[in-house]
Amino acid sequence: MDGFRAFWDGSKLYSKSGQTFSVPLEFTRSFPNDVCLDGELWVGYNQFPKLSSILKRSNQIAHNSYDLWKDVRFCVFDAPLYPGHYLERHSYVTKLMDNHTSNPNIFVIPIVSCSGLDHLQSILEQIKQKTGEGVMLYDPKSEYTSGRTNHVLKVKTFSEEDVKFVGQ
Repeated sequence: MDGFRAFWDGSKLYSKSGQTFSVPLEFTRSFPNDVCLDGELWVGYNQFPKLSSILKRSNQIAHNSYDLWKDVRFCVFDAPLYPGHYLERHSYVTKLMDNHTSNPNIFVIPIVSCSGLDHLQSILEQIKQKTGEGVMLYDPKSEYTSGRTNHVLKVKTFSEEDVKFVGQ
């Protein structure tokens, strides 16, 4: 996925920096109001510029239209305040979404158990074919940790390096 990290607090969506996303009520109409969710706003593969445009325009429009948000999905991968390790939290949020909402704007990202390096490389190749960014490898027994942690590893389908240019 290549989207914007988002947190649902039961009534509003926030960015990872704490800013509220300007979201039409129709988008979140049947999101659960009694649980915090961690996920990502996403439009589709290779659609990050479109999502960026939607978010910018949402903040500029006085009456934010659902038409603008019709292709956006909140892809949930965790329930940070639910007690337990990652597999327990993911199981909880999956059951919650199965029983709670029929809203097409929200869904839980399924877990795929990684059986080794060959399996990981196969999955990454599938993602690359869709022009996806990569996968998140979670320690299944880890507690939730906000911010950077050694319990989650982001594996991308491409290599990147940071370079700093300096003038003379």
